[in-house]
Amino acid sequence: MVIKKEIGNLQKKTLANSGIVIQDLKESNEFLNILFNQITSAIFMVDKDVRIQSFNDSFKTLFDATDEITLGKICGNALGCINVAESNADCGTTKNCEECQLRLSMLTSFLKKIPTDKSLLTREFIINEIRILKYLQFSTRYIHFNNQEMVIIIVDDVTDNEIFKIELENKNKKLLELNQQKNELLGVAAHDIRNPLGVISSFSEIMVEAVDELQPDNLKEMLGIIYKTSRFALHLLDDILDYSKIESGILELKIEKTDYVALVQENVSRNEFLSIQKSIPIEFTYSSANIIAEIDPKKIDQVLNNLIGNAIKFSFPGNSIKVNIIEEKDYIITSIEDQGQGIPEKDIPHLFEPFRQTSIKSTNHEKGSGLGLAIVKKIIDGHNGRLVVSSKQGEGSIFSFYLPKH
Repeated sequence: MVIKKEIGNLQKKTLANSGIVIQDLKESNEFLNILFNQITSAIFMVDKDVRIQSFNDSFKTLFDATDEITLGKICGNALGCINVAESNADCGTTKNCEECQLRLSMLTSFLKKIPTDKSLLTREFIINEIRILKYLQFSTRYIHFNNQEMVIIIVDDVTDNEIFKIELENKNKKLLELNQQKNELLGVAAHDIRNPLGVISSFSEIMVEAVDELQPDNLKEMLGIIYKTSRFALHLLDDILDYSKIESGILELKIEKTDYVALVQENVSRNEFLSIQKSIPIEFTYSSANIIAEIDPKKIDQVLNNLIGNAIKFSFPGNSIKVNIIEEKDYIITSIEDQGQGIPEKDIPHLFEPFRQTSIKSTNHEKGSGLGLAIVKKIIDGHNGRLVVSSKQGEGSIFSFYLPKH
């Protein structure tokens, strides 16, 4: 205590020796005006009618204010509050004024002498005829100034900080969603892989234990089942790896000029091997034989495999499939139309979500990974194209994808 007192006396002596008197500084309007305008926070004062009577330079900068359009004006009108501007009314008379945190804080400071500390106001303002969203942190204090009752309001623009916080919250939310999706993906993948591995294990065990007793026909049948099941498991793993790479942002496209009709024709020919086994003919038509596309041919071939393969999978023997290519001004449009079972309307919005199976079953117990259409969507998006689905249950489906020419 003795030390503090000595320091205080020393400071007084130092100020006295320099000719500076603290009381004189406090009473100096020039000194106060200098402080008022050097503070980086926007400061303004309102009277009992909530009319602005004074403001500093930071306030001018924040609201692009001038003496002519601000002094003596009601607070909300002077600031360009969106509620006042849209209602073409005075501040305090709109339906939103009763819930305005800034107005309520000023009135509370006047009537109850209760200050407000660092409250947040989110509001749009009309500044220079431009609608601007601002996040403002404000404090209010009741004071006497020039023999009048006033409220002083100190405002800091925290828009950048708040927008950063919102973006960070959104990113964190997205990360949580992706993490949950990853866990679901792993759970479904493990379940789907377990089934074929169980089949392979069971038949392998039978063959090992009874290899000397099995007839050639039985052995051939079991080997066929093991072959088909292992192929399905490998296909599922390929899809999972493809989807995982794409979801992590790794979609490597090797764009090259491609004879598009020849690419689709080759894919149709390969898929006809499967469609003929189900007596489902594929009709291929195109508007021009000379269509050059700038694409990744392997990825688009993967898209065609999925879409044509699905058309075969969900069609009955005797149905037909049409694959058609047409050119528009900026796009090459490829459509795959089938006469199969169609897709229930409620399932269409979820078609491209991973592992989302529709309620429609394949016509010959064909299995799928549940990732094919999700991969198709990612590949088309990667080409800056778009995918369109038209379907009605019982009447077939049309999947069309648009690829930009350049």
